[in-house]
Amino acid sequence: MSLALLADAGLPMISLAFPAMLVLLIPVIVVEGFLCKKWLGLTTWRAMKANAWSNLASTIFGVPVAWAIMFGVELASFGIIERSNVIRDGHSPLARVIGLLLGSAWIMPSRHNLWLIPAATLILLVPFFFASYAIEYRVIKFVVGMPEGSPNLAYPRVRIAVRNANLVTYGAMFAATSVWLVLSFVRR
Repeated sequence: MSLALLADAGLPMISLAFPAMLVLLIPVIVVEGFLCKKWLGLTTWRAMKANAWSNLASTIFGVPVAWAIMFGVELASFGIIERSNVIRDGHSPLARVIGLLLGSAWIMPSRHNLWLIPAATLILLVPFFFASYAIEYRVIKFVVGMPEGSPNLAYPRVRIAVRNANLVTYGAMFAATSVWLVLSFVRR
């Protein structure tokens, strides 16, 4: 297999997203831990422990599963794209937007389109958020529902706190990635 063939293979975004999520794991645990401490009235130790377990689970399982689902959507959409004259052209703005939305899990970047990486990252943050929220809610609900001398928290409160904490951290990731996207256009 020649190197030229490998260059056309594309970039599985999980190879960039997963290491980035691992790097961000500690800051996310701290931010979400303090937010859950405040919103749920937990001790600092209990909030940090619950958020450490929940974020570890959502990073190790949620992010790859959400990426795999998006990759499945990408593979499934190839048949639709081949049958559509509007999308198949590939040069129309509509085709490019649809291609980016459906193809964000595995992109074909080039030296002239490096903006595709932050754009695909922005798209992938949406399913990553929902996967994180679903997993973290269940883990935190389990951890704070265990008796440790404090009252059992009502699950709707936990759900809202976990959702809002994830909105804060994913909002920060979205903002930083948006700056990256803008800078990639400016440098172009």
